[in-house]
Amino acid sequence: MATRIRFAPNRVVLSGIAVFLALFVLFHSFEPRKRAWSCKTLSSCLGGNHPPTYKHWDGVPLDFAVGKSEKTLSDGTVFYHQRIVNTNPDVLIQVLTRDAHSWSADFRSTPRTVYDFIDMVVSTDLDLTRVSLGLMTATREEFDAAKDAVMPLPFARVALFYRENDGGGAAAEIPYEDRHRDEVQRKRRGAIAAARNYLMARSLQDEKHVIWVDADIVEFSKGVVQKMIEHAEKRDDVGIVTALCTQTITPNYDKNAWSINRQEPLLMGPVGDGDMTNAANKLVETRTYIDELIKGTNDDDLLPLDSVGGTILYIKASVVRQGINFPTSYVVGTTWSHEGWVGIESEGICYMLNQLDAGGGCFVLGGSHHVRHADWS
Repeated sequence: MATRIRFAPNRVVLSGIAVFLALFVLFHSFEPRKRAWSCKTLSSCLGGNHPPTYKHWDGVPLDFAVGKSEKTLSDGTVFYHQRIVNTNPDVLIQVLTRDAHSWSADFRSTPRTVYDFIDMVVSTDLDLTRVSLGLMTATREEFDAAKDAVMPLPFARVALFYRENDGGGAAAEIPYEDRHRDEVQRKRRGAIAAARNYLMARSLQDEKHVIWVDADIVEFSKGVVQKMIEHAEKRDDVGIVTALCTQTITPNYDKNAWSINRQEPLLMGPVGDGDMTNAANKLVETRTYIDELIKGTNDDDLLPLDSVGGTILYIKASVVRQGINFPTSYVVGTTWSHEGWVGIESEGICYMLNQLDAGGGCFVLGGSHHVRHADWS
């Protein structure tokens, strides 16, 4: 009589789970589309993480011509330029990356890539034949990956820059894992400001609107970019606009966006050398962050700000052409003998804008408009 072979149910289940996990790891280790795989939520885990579909192909001629060139600039930066012939873009989207780590990752997700960033741009539902993209990175690998990522889409213009070791600037001296330490923030933010200014000066041509997006932003609320542009086109007093930046467990991630308490005399008048530390401390104690400012507002509201962050940042291109950029030092309270006590990088751009005749002011979108920051960075 033949002997029946019996498998313990728990062994079959465990073997099945092991096979599934092995296949999952193999598939996503060699996934050809090179995008992050997310199991942050059940729906994302089971839904296939499909990239968004570009919806404006009907307006793109089948035989559109693309001009491409690559060269080394006088300062050693490698520059790749791509443009669809006979397009006239009015929006410039800009992003800085250092290397592959810059794109970050979500909880229970594989690391993001430049492909995920491009997918996020597509998700805005902008007509890409009206959009320019400016990107700067410090590694050749990311530079080449960006060229491949933009290839299938009809961006009106693409300007990619590769500056080895951040162009030899101060940021290159800060190890990636130390970038959030308090003692390196002055040097780090000054270097970020210089990099932003470089990319903006090199990339901006005849566009009307500049949109900065941090590399570790993973999601836009519906219509957030369009609403920024709409306000800027309707109101002459709007020069810069930002939006709330959330994180999964943090209702307000970007603490560089705030309004000051104008009832504090120390903050509103000249600050002497001996009071600079006191003024900085008083500012921290009394400023109001944007999650508080937008409570009870609706999606059409704009609230004034004194400082903005860079997670998502709209700048009217006309003010850039008049000299508005990101301060590389503490600009508020600067004298001939020393720099000021606040206002570096994005925290100083509104201060500069306020000194520009007809430059307008800084604002935050009200209501539900927001962007979401990656869980891990």
